[in-house]
Amino acid sequence: MPNITKITKKKLGEILVNEGLITNEQIQEGLSEQQKSGGLLGENLIKLGYVTELDIAAAMSTQFNLPYIDATRYTISKEAFGLVPTDFMKQFIILDKIGSVLIVAISSPLNEKIFEEIEKKTSCQIFAFVSTGSQIKQAMQSMQSDGKKK
Repeated sequence: MPNITKITKKKLGEILVNEGLITNEQIQEGLSEQQKSGGLLGENLIKLGYVTELDIAAAMSTQFNLPYIDATRYTISKEAFGLVPTDFMKQFIILDKIGSVLIVAISSPLNEKIFEEIEKKTSCQIFAFVSTGSQIKQAMQSMQSDGKKK
């Protein structure tokens, strides 16, 4: 399983503040919204219009020391894409398979169970990248529409 651990003790909000993207007051609003309606802090900050998905992805890359990739710009391997059912791929997409290593783009590295499930279903090791949820969704739709054309 990939070693998905925070390399910094800083929380997502702290990273965003240190980058000058939001204020402490905006974090408090995001946390308040989280208590009311649930969801992750990053999702709530996006809904409130304080940051973009890309800002959150960059902050998570910093927080977890994972590289960022735009999943829409990667030529996805058909073999790799077919390794797990598409309905299983909600927060991630398998981009490629190189030997027994899977290249995976994920929008939320917080959920380590996803990695365990992928490894269990594929018997492969994972090399993870951070991507945005909308990029993963767009890449998924592109692969599914390519599959229907054939």
